[in-house]
Amino acid sequence: MDVASSESQKTFPFKYDFTVDIEDLRYIRKSKKGLNWKYLVLELKDGANLPTLHFHEGGSKNFLKAIESYVMLAQSSKVTRTLEVMPHNNNALTQSFDELNLFGENGQQTSSQRRGFLERFCKIVFLTFVCSLFSQTPISSAYSGLSKVTNYIQDFLNPAEVHYQTRPKHERATLVPDEATEAVGSSRIQIKQEEDTAGGFEMITCADLGPRSEPTRSLPINEEFWNNHKDEEGRIIDVDEVKRSIFRGGIDSNLRKEVWKYLLNYYIWDKTTAELKEHKEIKEENYYRMKMQWKSIDADQESRFTAISRENKSLIDKDVTRTDRTRIFYEGQENVSLKLLNDVLMTYCMFNFDLGYVQGMSDLLSPILEVMGSEVDAFWCFVGYMDIVQHNFDLNQRGMKVQLRDLHTLIQYMEPKLWDHLEEKESSNLYFCFRWLLIRFKREFSFEDIQTLWEVSWTGLPCRNFHLVMCLALLDTEKSSLMKEDCGFTEILKHVNEMSGKIELQATLRKAEGIYLQLAACRKDLPDSIRQILDL
Repeated sequence: MDVASSESQKTFPFKYDFTVDIEDLRYIRKSKKGLNWKYLVLELKDGANLPTLHFHEGGSKNFLKAIESYVMLAQSSKVTRTLEVMPHNNNALTQSFDELNLFGENGQQTSSQRRGFLERFCKIVFLTFVCSLFSQTPISSAYSGLSKVTNYIQDFLNPAEVHYQTRPKHERATLVPDEATEAVGSSRIQIKQEEDTAGGFEMITCADLGPRSEPTRSLPINEEFWNNHKDEEGRIIDVDEVKRSIFRGGIDSNLRKEVWKYLLNYYIWDKTTAELKEHKEIKEENYYRMKMQWKSIDADQESRFTAISRENKSLIDKDVTRTDRTRIFYEGQENVSLKLLNDVLMTYCMFNFDLGYVQGMSDLLSPILEVMGSEVDAFWCFVGYMDIVQHNFDLNQRGMKVQLRDLHTLIQYMEPKLWDHLEEKESSNLYFCFRWLLIRFKREFSFEDIQTLWEVSWTGLPCRNFHLVMCLALLDTEKSSLMKEDCGFTEILKHVNEMSGKIELQATLRKAEGIYLQLAACRKDLPDSIRQILDL
């Protein structure tokens, strides 16, 4: 980590070092019994908590034993599973965890020394190792500190496989003492993220973010606005302004049937009315050709369907019968809309045979079919939406994992205390957000609100991952409830599920946009990972 200002610069030599003064420690909280791995939380005298240290391969007792060579640890009489840190004597107060060096002097050790160190010192495998900086001084209280996530054990045991023997000074991550923060005046603490040829190294820090605004929302675009953005031949002009206006206020309900076709790439913005008519006729012909491919299969052919084809048909039959049945559009046993929902999904399996049907797709199609009222139009709009979210339904769930990873990065950066709590409560996998991402909040908002939210997101503004910022806004709104001490994994999941149907859309959109603008205002100081997520 570099602490830099126009007057001074301080660098540290080793990538996996950290430094914290023993005299700054007040308590050490231990993990609950029965967990698969142990963790410790270090609390400073100013009341700030350093994020959780996980001991995935054991060794927490050896870690505490090492600390006891400098200070006394006594069980707190007030708080369970908590050790109070007390000095042995006055001299001990001046000692520190200075250079807890995982790589020895000058970053070099023999193989036996490395393995011996691993046994002597905790057998630590920091698959997730997080340290942060907090300070009492008014200057540094504005800083959020350093988060470092690293998987180092392979490098540690097999240094010959990496391309260096001694790590350069700029690759050392350190908890900076107060005097270092005082030296930089009002400058920001900045962490440089370096490429690690060994892989698995990421640094995330919080910049000195400015105030968060709460942008105003506008009225939906209406027919007058829409017609004013067409030329004499029906082409849409100033598409960027149209998208900005949709992002700000959505679309009037009687205009959605037309505008959604453009947002979902069924219609082309710069085509004339005559060209669109011809385009639609071609799309209609293509749809019915694909539909006939599965409709014309007789019973003998169906008996020889592949297992995948039979499974797709079975899943669609089951999901259609339970999708939005409380809506008038879908209620009743002989509802023609249910048949259309089934036919569109079956035809999509012919269109995208490799993907087929995955549970959740019916949730995405349902509002589109109700708005369009046309089987063909609904199909091609659904194709456009699936082009945006198809990675959500990857068989290996890679798309969902990437989104959960990016959401993790955003939460850790913007809400470090909430992230620490989620880790402590074994909820850092963020599975309680899985449904939000999979079907883009379809079950969280009312049917009317989800139409507005989707059309806002289809503009691609202000960035392609605005749905992740929406997640961040929801968690920010609910963090006081989620961070209660008795709110564990089960309670967090229950609370998030109970939010369904109770979320105020416009307030959430305002907060999400405010978060984005807050980050965009200091884009130069953001870690690369944040800039990439937000297209900054």
